[in-house]
Amino acid sequence: MRVEVSFKYLEKSDFIDNVLENNFRKLKRRIKIFRRDDPIHISVHVEKNPHKEQFFCRSHVYLPSSKVLVADEKGENSSLVINKAFSALIKQLDKEKSKWHKQRHKDKLNSE
Repeated sequence: MRVEVSFKYLEKSDFIDNVLENNFRKLKRRIKIFRRDDPIHISVHVEKNPHKEQFFCRSHVYLPSSKVLVADEKGENSSLVINKAFSALIKQLDKEKSKWHKQRHKDKLNSE
């Protein structure tokens, strides 16, 4: 799993690192199923509006099936914004995982 994190108008801190690490652990549990194929790339961009107290988080998960999961969130608290974005990604991953399981089961039945 390749992880890329970038910040704009925001200093990297231990607190934000802990929030990101927590969320990466949650993602890792869900992407184990896709690991057999190719590596997965996760990209996270966290930005602070320089003029007011507002944060943005844009997250991408590039799956081996050439599918890209995207989550954009904004709000007044950096950790909440990051958590919301990762929650949206997790929800999308669970959907993809369900589709993947159905397809595998269908393929298994067809081959018998």
